[in-house]
Amino acid sequence: MSDPIPVIARPLRRAAMAQRQPQDPRFRDRGGARPAPTQSGPVQPGPARPGPGRPAAAPRPAPPTVGIAVPAAAAAPLPRTNHLFAGAQFAFIASILMLGLYIGLTSTWTLLEPDFLIGLSLTAAATSLLFAVPPSGALRGLLVLVPTIDILAVGFFRDTLPNLPTSGLLIVIPVLWLAGGFGVSALPVPVFGAIFVSLIPVARAGAWPTTPGGWGAICILPALVLIISVTVHLAARQLRAHEGRARIALAAATEAAAVATTVSESVDAAVAFFRPDGTAALRNQATYEQAELAGFDRKTRAGVHVYGPDRKTRLLPEEQVINRALRGESFRGELYWVGEPGNQRAIIGNARQVHTDDGTFVGTITVGHDVTDLADAVALREAFLIDVSHELRTPLTSIIGYLDLLTEGHDLRQLGLEREVSTIQRNAEQLYAIIGDLLAAGDAEMRVRIAHTDIADIARASVGAILPQASEAGVIVRAEIPPHVELEGDGGRLRQVLDNLLSNAVKYTPRGGRVVLTVAVEGKTCTVNVADTGIGISPDDQRQLFDRFFRAREVRDEARPGVGLGLSIVKSITEAHHGWITVSSRPGRGSTFTVTLPLRQPRAGAPSAS
Repeated sequence: MSDPIPVIARPLRRAAMAQRQPQDPRFRDRGGARPAPTQSGPVQPGPARPGPGRPAAAPRPAPPTVGIAVPAAAAAPLPRTNHLFAGAQFAFIASILMLGLYIGLTSTWTLLEPDFLIGLSLTAAATSLLFAVPPSGALRGLLVLVPTIDILAVGFFRDTLPNLPTSGLLIVIPVLWLAGGFGVSALPVPVFGAIFVSLIPVARAGAWPTTPGGWGAICILPALVLIISVTVHLAARQLRAHEGRARIALAAATEAAAVATTVSESVDAAVAFFRPDGTAALRNQATYEQAELAGFDRKTRAGVHVYGPDRKTRLLPEEQVINRALRGESFRGELYWVGEPGNQRAIIGNARQVHTDDGTFVGTITVGHDVTDLADAVALREAFLIDVSHELRTPLTSIIGYLDLLTEGHDLRQLGLEREVSTIQRNAEQLYAIIGDLLAAGDAEMRVRIAHTDIADIARASVGAILPQASEAGVIVRAEIPPHVELEGDGGRLRQVLDNLLSNAVKYTPRGGRVVLTVAVEGKTCTVNVADTGIGISPDDQRQLFDRFFRAREVRDEARPGVGLGLSIVKSITEAHHGWITVSSRPGRGSTFTVTLPLRQPRAGAPSAS
């Protein structure tokens, strides 16, 4: 079976080995009040969850239930409410009052003219009708009569003041009302109303105009009203279309925000989203808890009690997650500890920039997973493995020693025990190698002794050592090694690398297959390839291939022996030499492991060769 601890535990190993601090029992209880909905503004510490010895916080309201469908009302056109129309009518009345004030200052007697009084009566009737019609229902269509009556009133006002041409401009308000507030069926009303206004003087004169100027005076107003009506109507339709799309977009954005808030409060991690200007647009309750534990300072955007993986090295503000994220860094799996010593929590920090489909930068999101329980489990497992390995190694060394004495001091063939003792010796040596791997894997840091060594000689020795196993398995081993390749490294550790790779290649290659080891120099690096025609590795397994205790599915299915430490040790040794290892494989087509090592190790203060 594969290792039960998730992959997220990988960054915790070294820190857990360096410090095995028991978990503070006050933080074992993850219960408590429901988180409150998030608010906009800078990040600031909030209340921590209750634990033993701490009074429980008052229950917070649960986040609102969010739906998925966009409300149908979002696509509705501009509202044609009586309040909107009342504004237009009051503007018309205000214009009439200004006209009446002008008349009162210039010719007071005109205020008593029948036509002026009729116009006032029509305006009063239209205003009364506006408030008499209910805001909804079948009678609501009668509102079209209000601007129509206003147009008739303009005709009488204009006839009262034939020497004041600007009085005809009063028709603009009801025309705009009809064109923008009603459908296309209402467009003829303002045109016919303008014709009516223009024909009132003709009716009073009792004769049609006889000059082009007279006909122009009659036609100009209806023509202008027609142009204005069509233009306003088209503009209103376009505005309603834009407003409908805006409503849909607003509803979708509101729903997305509600979903994001609910999701952020539903996950057991601190989630925060920052706008491009650095202000926090979203953060959940867990963010406040971690901020309080870290002693968060809003000015520096950093915590006072934030430490590195070793729990001791205090991180500077610019090294902490939020400041790194706001500088544009994207990362994941960064381990750090928050809280004062003795009351610390292990956090795995992630940060990523958010862009729209067209590449526009909209902000940065940070996520902090509390993995304290996992860190404690990793530390406990590491301590157990190391302690057990040490305890087993001492008696096993004695067993192997006495087996050697037994082999050297007696003729096992004559005693008929050669096969049995050989089997015991082989399994004891295998167990000793496994214990050595466990101890090597348990090191907080892989230690190497750098010296001048010949990787070509090491490769030939490894090939010679694997030949008996390969012959028994029916696998051909071929080597392409130059006479000498000198580099700086730990010869014993490099031999361990090649032995592991060759042993795996032979173990997982069916009878009749082949294994090829190649050593080559490329510039300032040495490349070692171990290629086989074995069972191969799936892409999913390749992502975890170098994790400790991980074993590929094909290997587990065939119940092949092993504990899944060899490749993790190979990777640790390679990286300790400032090199790297890669794998290329396809199921059923074999695998190729490539180890790249610098010929010269970097000196103190010099950049790494990798």
